[in-house]
Amino acid sequence: MKRNDIPSDIAAKVLFQSDRTCCVCRIKGKPVQIHHIDGDRSNHEISNLAILCFDCHTNTQISGGFHRKLDAEQVILYRNDWVSLVARERATAFLESEKPSSSPNLELITTTLEVLKENKEYALLAMHYDILGNVELRDKCIEMALKQEKSTEAETFFRAMQGKIGLVDQRKIRKEINRLTKNEDWSQLARLYIRIKDWDNAIQCYCRSICEDLESGNTFAAAFYLKELASEKIHDPLFGKAYREFSEQGDLWWQVRSLQELGWHSELEELLISKRTEIEKSDDLHLLELLYRATGEKEKLLEITKKLASLGW
Repeated sequence: MKRNDIPSDIAAKVLFQSDRTCCVCRIKGKPVQIHHIDGDRSNHEISNLAILCFDCHTNTQISGGFHRKLDAEQVILYRNDWVSLVARERATAFLESEKPSSSPNLELITTTLEVLKENKEYALLAMHYDILGNVELRDKCIEMALKQEKSTEAETFFRAMQGKIGLVDQRKIRKEINRLTKNEDWSQLARLYIRIKDWDNAIQCYCRSICEDLESGNTFAAAFYLKELASEKIHDPLFGKAYREFSEQGDLWWQVRSLQELGWHSELEELLISKRTEIEKSDDLHLLELLYRATGEKEKLLEITKKLASLGW
């Protein structure tokens, strides 16, 4: 079939949406081309176009052997995920740039929102309104976005944004987990686990994704998902889980350490005071120091401090 040139306005939009970066490997700076997902090079619908580097484009044409074939469904998933990420990053960066050092540029923000409304970009509108804190308009845009895109990925993303992940059919979530696991799409699986608050599996998938990216030389992708993992602050729910486990085991020291890491100061003081008899019987200098700091007993605290100093602690 004779190849037709992609109209310049469509090509520009597709390149912009993907940040001129391959949606599969996501390595910045690699030469890229516009791939026709269905193989029809005259079909220039934006939904049929994806940005791929030459290496990943080759993988769409290989089957069998030691190469992993990229079929149309996989390319669409990678494309949708990457375009969504790029859009979210831009929305966040834009709104952050408009936060006051002096005052927000309301005209610029309003103009952006109007353009998105005109283009019926309800998903991006929902993200903008979420960052702006306008819950009512965010939720209206979410409902419109979910009418446009009925994927489980979109549904879990927006329902998690609303704090209503329970509205998503659990069977759909399990099916999506199985699909992503089969495709070894660890980064997207990690995000899904975050949305359903499965912290253990989320961390395992993030780490697996980051390690694989580092091993294959995808430094930008590794850095991107490491940054994303850090921003999720999953350590807090894990410390909370650790605290509950140590409470069930009756391990006072690690209950204290978990509360310290969580920054739950009032809960820590209450625990220390409630366990005063146990702590004083234990002769644990560190626990005694914390106890007397909590109770404000200066003389006892000074005595314990001297003992710790004499031990070189």
